[in-house]
Amino acid sequence: MTRPTVVISLDLELSWGSFDLCYDDDLLRMGRWTHDVGAPNLLDHLTRNGLSSTWAIVGAMMRSSLPDVSALPEVHFPHFSKPWFSYVPKEGDESTHPEWFGASLVKMIRNAEPKQEIGFHSFSHVPFGQRGMTRERAIAEYRHCARIAQELEIPQTSFVFPRNLVAYITELRDAGFKCFRDVDQPSIQFASDTLTSIAMVWADFAGLAPRMVEPSLKEGIVSIPGSLLIRYAAGWRKCIPDASRLRRLRKGLERVRRNGGVFHVWFHPENLYAEWPRIENVVARFLEELGTAVRNADVRCLTMGQLAEEFQANSITKQNSQHPVAYTASKLANCVISGGDHGADLAIPTWRESA
Repeated sequence: MTRPTVVISLDLELSWGSFDLCYDDDLLRMGRWTHDVGAPNLLDHLTRNGLSSTWAIVGAMMRSSLPDVSALPEVHFPHFSKPWFSYVPKEGDESTHPEWFGASLVKMIRNAEPKQEIGFHSFSHVPFGQRGMTRERAIAEYRHCARIAQELEIPQTSFVFPRNLVAYITELRDAGFKCFRDVDQPSIQFASDTLTSIAMVWADFAGLAPRMVEPSLKEGIVSIPGSLLIRYAAGWRKCIPDASRLRRLRKGLERVRRNGGVFHVWFHPENLYAEWPRIENVVARFLEELGTAVRNADVRCLTMGQLAEEFQANSITKQNSQHPVAYTASKLANCVISGGDHGADLAIPTWRESA
């Protein structure tokens, strides 16, 4: 089991996150607020408490304006039949349309201390796991992310699928990414997805303890499931008591401290906007308590990339211990030992780990 570890992943998307569901002035105001206020405030809460997190950012908004997207294969979804970039300002930039572009935000996050991880939330927030998505578009999205990572000199490590709809994992691995956030592992799970969804909502209202998770290898890439989504306070979700939200976070922190494993919390900086400052207050209190736990060495706070790197290193160590090196007589004969009583210099021959 992993040592007591908390991972925080943030889906930063501005107006890219839901323009296909509802495009209106409220969406644009939310995007501008997140750019100007929400994301900087959240970054301040993290750094003030000495915490690092994974900021999974839509690739297209990492730039100051929209790059050439003519080579991207078009997609048409049942819920959105228009060309995908219909609403995105083609001539605008961050100074005129901060609700769409956030190059300065990326720079701010990269320069923060302690160091934050910049991950990718796809290139244009197309829902990978919905009918209408194609393998060709998925590969093109990964390639555009890789190009931006190269331009900005960002490690191509962590990936978060839009709306947590996981698909095309093999292609993600082939594109060079090291890990992704997998679907949540709920506290209560039924055979029916509908019943499971209802149970997850009920768990929010009741303030139930979330489930701890463990990384694993899936199709050659590290999978890190989510433990708890902090839902935004709009629509029916505004009825979730703040005390219940904070109770779930505290129970998760206490459970991971006592039992080990990974407590993977995730949410959208945009979600702090609805009914502001309700959710920000909940998040701020949790981060303060997490910061105290980290300083007391009760838990660790790692980014997705750090956890994936540790998991891979431990897997290699475990594999080597289970399959020790087998030397033949001829290999041992090639070992040269010198130095007499004053020390030994052992030349180890090239070897292949036994299967």
